[in-house]
Amino acid sequence: MNDPKILQMFADVGAIISNSHFVYSSGRHSSVYINKDALYLHTKAISTLCQMMARPYNADQIDVVVGPVLGGVVLSQWVAHHLNRSRTSGETLAVYAEKEGDGTDKKFSFHRGYDMHIPGRDILVVEDVLTTGGSARQVIELVRIQGGNVIGLSALCNRGGVQPQDVGDVPIHALITVTLETFTEAECPYCKLQIPINTELGKGRAFQAKQKSP
Repeated sequence: MNDPKILQMFADVGAIISNSHFVYSSGRHSSVYINKDALYLHTKAISTLCQMMARPYNADQIDVVVGPVLGGVVLSQWVAHHLNRSRTSGETLAVYAEKEGDGTDKKFSFHRGYDMHIPGRDILVVEDVLTTGGSARQVIELVRIQGGNVIGLSALCNRGGVQPQDVGDVPIHALITVTLETFTEAECPYCKLQIPINTELGKGRAFQAKQKSP
């Protein structure tokens, strides 16, 4: 059950948008979009939400918080900040994983010496919106390859019904869970009604560019 107060926080900053025609990163279409970028404009709101993301975990047992770029950079910082406020000793670090490569071959990796802080450490992975869980799963795999122990996955929103088995059998804690009706391009009722695609949010602009390419 979603906490109405959390849903209201999303709504107050315009992070839940409906009644439009969106294209997701997965290529599926919907009339609802979770605009997590609207949250990042408001430091008080994102700090409060990250405090809630940190709350289920024993701060003394989390050595490092890891997030995927871009949103995960902000989340890892704030979640680690709130964990540190609860620690009795030591420090929880915040790092992020970056994507490298071209096209569909992009993979996450650690740079800037962050890989030195992973081996033998207990790790909390954070993500903003879970749609397929693909990015979170890649980061979890990266942490494990580097010798880290993943304690859990904490997210702002699970909009894709992502389950622990989808991300490497890691327990998931999401502040809100939103069930969205999505469609393939072929079955999309908004396409059939010729409702214009939103090009300001999601992947609408890239979708249209692909449609126009020879």
